[in-house]
Amino acid sequence: MDPKRILLVGWLASLALPALADTFSTSIGTDYSRGDYGTGTTSETWYVPLVGKYETGPMTYKLTVPWLRITNPSVGPDGEPLPGGCDKVESGLGDTVAGADYAVLDGNIGGLFVDLIGKVKLPTADEDKCLGTGKTDYSAQVDVAKAFGRVTGFATLGWKKFGDPSGSDFDNPIFAGLGLAMPVFARTSAGVSYDWRQKVVSTGDQIKELTLFLTHKLNQNWKFQLYAVKGFSDASPDAEAGLVFTHTY
Repeated sequence: MDPKRILLVGWLASLALPALADTFSTSIGTDYSRGDYGTGTTSETWYVPLVGKYETGPMTYKLTVPWLRITNPSVGPDGEPLPGGCDKVESGLGDTVAGADYAVLDGNIGGLFVDLIGKVKLPTADEDKCLGTGKTDYSAQVDVAKAFGRVTGFATLGWKKFGDPSGSDFDNPIFAGLGLAMPVFARTSAGVSYDWRQKVVSTGDQIKELTLFLTHKLNQNWKFQLYAVKGFSDASPDAEAGLVFTHTY
């Protein structure tokens, strides 16, 4: 699964009140997805990420280190095709993702939030166990959000540069997302988003996914996030769900 999903609601929550001082938070979660991805064989993935996030001024830095367990490996957590020939069940360290986010606008102009984000995926997963491609990937994106009364609309537009494993020639796809979120109860918000991405290989498919999410703030320091995903293409999981706990120091 794309690491952006587990922190989507956290990012939206931070738009409501920009940080006045340096803050550090950690998140841990679990994500389960399954699908045949056009292969005729069902693949299941458990993705357990540990995330550190540091905010200082307009900058936010994130580091995600995941553990993976994949049954019948066919695609990686970001939807990229994986090489075949692996055992039926593989597990171990996944690829580490580092990111930097610069807040261009923080809501002071017409309530508009604009973030420029760069990410690099480091090949810390074992390619021989089909837990990753063994190559470094890069991405750049812009996130935009604006409140319309109780509803916050948000959108993403980005581009990803895949590293090519031996014998592969991945395309470098454009990706986009559109959604909204709103408070539904005290300290609880919910929303929906639709994500799309171009094909990674010519014989593959686009990513098309609908995500429903909910976040609840337990107290000043703790919150949890729930989400469920429905895929509408061979590059997306048939179904996916996850839970994330976040602590702010």
